[in-house]
Amino acid sequence: MFETNPSLIYDAEDGGLPSSPVPLVLIHDGGGTCFSYWCLNPIARTLYGIHNPHYHSGKTWSGGIPEMARHYVALLRRVVPRGPLILGGWSLGGLIALEMAHVLEQDSLLRVVGIVMVDSICPRAFKVVSDVPVVPYKQEWGPNTKEETKICVERCFDEARKMVGQYELPVWRPDMPPTDKRDEPQAGESRDDPLLGGRSSTGLGSSVVSGPPPVILLRAMESVPVPENAVGHVDVARDDRLLGWGEYRADLVRQVVDIPGHHFNIFAMQHIDTVSEKLRKACQTLETSAHTGAF
Repeated sequence: MFETNPSLIYDAEDGGLPSSPVPLVLIHDGGGTCFSYWCLNPIARTLYGIHNPHYHSGKTWSGGIPEMARHYVALLRRVVPRGPLILGGWSLGGLIALEMAHVLEQDSLLRVVGIVMVDSICPRAFKVVSDVPVVPYKQEWGPNTKEETKICVERCFDEARKMVGQYELPVWRPDMPPTDKRDEPQAGESRDDPLLGGRSSTGLGSSVVSGPPPVILLRAMESVPVPENAVGHVDVARDDRLLGWGEYRADLVRQVVDIPGHHFNIFAMQHIDTVSEKLRKACQTLETSAHTGAF
């Protein structure tokens, strides 16, 4: 699972369904791995997963989610050097996918036709004061989970919480001022990331794109079990069908699709067939929309 990054999870031909040439690249959740994506059924298109390359080392991302996005764009160029693609991810992965789409907004080689967020909550929702106690999630481990895995995952979750708390959502052309400093290396970041190879991470030169790519939000129908008169951290916006994203941009989420389970058991075996099919259909909707120009 960590041998290559991105990792090939499925070829387009796997599963025996009519396949699409537009690949899907899913970004890891807060735990740093792509394990959950390996549980998915084939979805009739090539599926890649990007894991946190600092998973084992514990190195932090001094530039936060924007730095991760720039690095991950460089990683995905290894497997999708040009053409259309769909980005997505579960929880934190959806935020990183959105930021990656911003990095690629004017790229001359790659075109993000859409984003599939899997129960990704808008960061602004976490800053709203709740009138009931908010319960942080306690990770549950299987009996055979290695201690090293526990340490790495918990460390990634801790770092993810910090980054989400500091994250400023992207401003899109033509809404942004003439110079958007977010796409420049920040203090503590390396300007010599070997993956970038001298390429501008934004790939300026293509036609101006107005606004972000369309997003389909796969939304968990249940809440995480917590004590009575409390709410789980990931459920602070559960009553909002858009999970808070309407406060960011009214035009971002084009479709909300209900999926079974709560935030942390979406990829459990009892849900995986339904979630895989909903993901397949969401990707097909985004691809069709890119061809027709209508949603």
